[in-house]
Amino acid sequence: MKDDVTLLQSYVLSRSESDFAELVRRHVNLVYSCALRQVNGDVHLAQDATQLVFADLARKASSLANQRVLAGWLFTSTRFAASKLVRGEERRRRREQEAESMQAMTRSDSTAALDWEQVRPVLDDALAELNERDREAILLRYLEGRDFAQVGAKLSLSDNAARMRVDRAIDKLRRLLARRGITSGAAALSLALSSQAVIAAPAGLVTTITEVTFAAGGTTAATFTFMSMTKLQIAIAAAVVATGSGAYVVQQKTNDALRTELAASRTPRPELVQLQDKNRQLTKAAGDADALRVNDAELERLRKEAAAVRARMEATSQVASKSAASLPLDLSLAGDPHALKELNRGPMLTHPAMPVYPAKMAAAGIPGEVTVEMVIDPKGNVTSAKVLNSSRSEFDEAAIMAVVQWKFDPGQRNGRKVNTRATQLIKFDPKDGVSTPSPDWF
Repeated sequence: MKDDVTLLQSYVLSRSESDFAELVRRHVNLVYSCALRQVNGDVHLAQDATQLVFADLARKASSLANQRVLAGWLFTSTRFAASKLVRGEERRRRREQEAESMQAMTRSDSTAALDWEQVRPVLDDALAELNERDREAILLRYLEGRDFAQVGAKLSLSDNAARMRVDRAIDKLRRLLARRGITSGAAALSLALSSQAVIAAPAGLVTTITEVTFAAGGTTAATFTFMSMTKLQIAIAAAVVATGSGAYVVQQKTNDALRTELAASRTPRPELVQLQDKNRQLTKAAGDADALRVNDAELERLRKEAAAVRARMEATSQVASKSAASLPLDLSLAGDPHALKELNRGPMLTHPAMPVYPAKMAAAGIPGEVTVEMVIDPKGNVTSAKVLNSSRSEFDEAAIMAVVQWKFDPGQRNGRKVNTRATQLIKFDPKDGVSTPSPDWF
């Protein structure tokens, strides 16, 4: 099984989604549990924090490629991300409380500015002009009295996205009312809807509806059919009185037709079921789209960073793939390369790159050793690399690809930076991973 270092290096070099997914599967419980404790059991915030941590891991993968114990970094990052989300949530709640307080303080002025008697006759027409998503947001928030968390749950949105949906819907409704000559602010309209739009139904109405519904068969469709039958039978009764027994035949035929209609109404029509399913899918898709727009800027930034990383890795891969065993030697900068013993000061490794353990060899548990000879130019770059000795050829490419990425403080001879020839043994161990070069290597 690959260790964390190998998985992370593989993701950096080849953008392996499977390797990154394995890292997520390996550590997601740790991150989520820590986040859940930090946010006081709020599962939604814990999920958001977990996503942020692994997104940060993807962005910083190249700098963490030598992190042998990844759990420590994940723990620290989780605490930071969760703390940031909690602070944001607290700020949001304070803003809501302040808004509610301001509405309460200005209630008399707001109510005076908005004449409810003018709004009442045209409110339903204005609501009907809104699109379905905006209309549902207003109905849930103001006419059913739900908070933003409940509105979000109904519309498959986050709390913030639900609040934004409601604010936009109120503004649209305000503009529709303005076309009818009724002007007001969004706060005054919200207050008026909360306090005036809902009137308690008579106490006995629930009982009446229930009794009528069950008397008609217990279904909504049956209730409407029953009401229609009552009206029609009254008309037929009047016709009987006017025309005599001949109308009885008409009544019987009508009753038969009504019975057929009632039976058909109790069977759901397939096309109606399909339309209902489609409507639910579209509503959820619209809600998901709104939630995603909140993070569009962050997503775009991540895409740019990912593109830059891919470009760098492709450039490195192109250089390394020219030859798995060797690279051309460029001695134009400072003459022939010098051996280490000829230098007054040897090169110092400043930016190592860990070789990636070949997947087949790692899976089979096969160790290996590769001795690489390199030439380091006066700028500290590796301009040539070749394999001198190798226990297995399968390890050669991994060793060369790592070495050509190394950066040095170049060697000096007589106070001058020069080309330097050096060798390095790179070990691949299935238990310990790949040997890590140190700054005082030479």
